[in-house]
Amino acid sequence: MQSAALFAMVVTLSLICCVQSRNNGHKGNALDASQYQNHMPAPLLELERLPKHFSWCSNGADNMCTPSWNQHIPIYCGSCWAHGSTHMVQDRLKIAKKGMGPDVMLSRQALLNCAAYHGFGDGCNGGDVFDMFGYMTEYGLPDESCMIYTATDHHVFPEGLKQCPDTGFCRNCNSNNESDPGTCWAVKAPVTYKLKHWGRIEPSNMHGMMSEIIQRGPITCSIACPDDFIWNYTGGVYTDKNNSTDVDHDVEVVGWGHEDGKDFWHIRNSWGTFWGELGFFKLEKGVNTLQIESGDCWYAVPEYKTEMKVREGDLVGSMYGLIPRNHSSQHLSIV
Repeated sequence: MQSAALFAMVVTLSLICCVQSRNNGHKGNALDASQYQNHMPAPLLELERLPKHFSWCSNGADNMCTPSWNQHIPIYCGSCWAHGSTHMVQDRLKIAKKGMGPDVMLSRQALLNCAAYHGFGDGCNGGDVFDMFGYMTEYGLPDESCMIYTATDHHVFPEGLKQCPDTGFCRNCNSNNESDPGTCWAVKAPVTYKLKHWGRIEPSNMHGMMSEIIQRGPITCSIACPDDFIWNYTGGVYTDKNNSTDVDHDVEVVGWGHEDGKDFWHIRNSWGTFWGELGFFKLEKGVNTLQIESGDCWYAVPEYKTEMKVREGDLVGSMYGLIPRNHSSQHLSIV
C-alpha cells in the first residue's frame, strides 16, 4: 500500500514538473512588423455579418480540421510553438483545398530537428509561432510520412554541426529480407509546403480575429496557463478568476460561440484528446481571458505547389523522393 502511494506521488510530481516546465514552450520574443512575410490580413467584415456561432472544427460533415496531437509524448517537449502553428497551417491547407484529401499532417519533428540551425526557435526548449513561419517560408516543411514526432530536437545530433543533417528533414528506409536490419537514407526531394503570407493580428482586435478566422481559417494565439486551467478544466466556458498574465503557451483558435450566457473562443490545445473537450476548450471571449486578446495572435497563408505538381503529373514519386516525369526511369532499379 505504501509503495503504491509513493509511486502515485512520484507520478504526480513528475507530471507537475513536466507541465510547469512548459514555460520553455513559448519564448515570447518580439518581432518587428517589417519582418512579416507579405503581411496581408483578411479584410474586416461588418460585425453584423459575423454569426454568433462559428467553428471550423464542428461536429458535423462540414468539419475542416485535421486530427489533434499531444506534444507531451513519448516524452515531454516544450514544443507548443510548433504544435499551435502547424495545427493552424495544416487546417488552413485543408480549407484552401476545399477538403480535398488526404489531410496534410505537417512534420513537427522536421521543424524541431532543423529550424534551430537557421536561427528559428530552440526545439523542445521553446520558440515562437513566427519561428515556425520563418522556417516554413524559407525552407518548407514535409508531412509526417517523412519524419514522425519523437518529442526530440536538434540536440540529438552531434555537437558542432553547422546545418541540419538531411536525414533530420526527411528519410526513408528499406531492407532486402526479414533478417536484414536495413539501411536508411535522406529523401532529398519530398513533398513540401511553404507559406505565402503571414503576420500578426492587431492587438485587442477581436473584430480582426473573427474576420481572419471566418474568411481564411484558424489563427494561432499565445495565452497564459494557470494551474487551475491545466489541471481542473473539464469542459464548458473557462473563466479566469485570477487575471493570469504569464503568457507561455500557443494554441489554435478555430472559432467562437455562446454558451451559458457567455461568449467564448473555441480553441484547440496540444495536450491530447483526453484533455478538455476532446482536446479543445472554450475560453471566455471579450474580457482578454488568459491574455488571448492582448495582441499575440497570428495568421499564415500556406501554398501547396509541390503537391499540385504531383497531382498534375509533372513530378512522380520514388523511394528517393520526387523527380520530374521525364527523368522517372533513372530510379526504376533502386529497390
